Amino acid sequence: MKKISLFLPIVSMVMGFSAFGQIETDRPDFTESPNTVPQGALQIETGFILEHDAAIVVYPFPGTAIEERTYRNTTLNTSLLRFGLFENLELRFNYAWQSSKLHQYEIIEQGQVWPSPAELPDSAYTPLRGFSTSFVGIKTNLYKTANMSIGFLGHVYIPELASGDFAKASGQQIAPEFLLPITYQVTDRFGVAVQYGLSWDGFTANPTTSYTLALGYSVTDKLSCYVEPYGFLTNNGDELHLINGGFTYLVNDNFQLDLTGGFGVNEVAPNNFVGCGASFLLCNAP
Repeated sequence: MKKISLFLPIVSMVMGFSAFGQIETDRPDFTESPNTVPQGALQIETGFILEHDAAIVVYPFPGTAIEERTYRNTTLNTSLLRFGLFENLELRFNYAWQSSKLHQYEIIEQGQVWPSPAELPDSAYTPLRGFSTSFVGIKTNLYKTANMSIGFLGHVYIPELASGDFAKASGQQIAPEFLLPITYQVTDRFGVAVQYGLSWDGFTANPTTSYTLALGYSVTDKLSCYVEPYGFLTNNGDELHLINGGFTYLVNDNFQLDLTGGFGVNEVAPNNFVGCGASFLLCNAP
């Protein structure tokens, strides 16, 4: 019931709106669509994500100490609002309510388990909750044929829009992000998409580079599936490589459901995650 309640405000918005065209979403994969929503249309893409991650770090106790942490990061609601300003230009706004919690830890010193959680600082296991940094931006379609489409996305992350434990950190500045997605329809049912991206965190001048490769297949006219290797080269030199896959189901031309899951393929990447969501294409009723 809790998950369903996340979508109730959006379902109520459908009353008094009518749909046109067939919905094309930016979720659930990490590769964005290069195509924009129709002019005058509002599209809402929302969902839930649960992520597990384990990390082993050296902890500064006397002697040699190692801390093993297992995290559960929950995005209770992530929503992307897309509005078609012109034929090939859309405005975008994204926000996400997140909760991060350390639910298991272990301290090992000289081969012995450190027994007392009192030895850990509060910051090591205090849950973090709030709205993460939101972005505003645009998407435009640069080139489109019957089989190929190229798009460009520009986002600006605004620290002042974060709240709670994710509120703006000292010294954090507005940070840009640029994405270049390309899709190619190989057959009527099989398509390939790639994306290259650069993003900044608002603290350093070094960007994080991202890549994606998505392979999609339409099982039926309503049910589609995909698999997607993707990764990041962070601004501190770490490499994160992951694989995810999932399904989308077109309930009707303006309503789509999705289910996705993935895992990291190297030690630095998150261990695994699952998510689900719903997307709606709306326009003003005549």
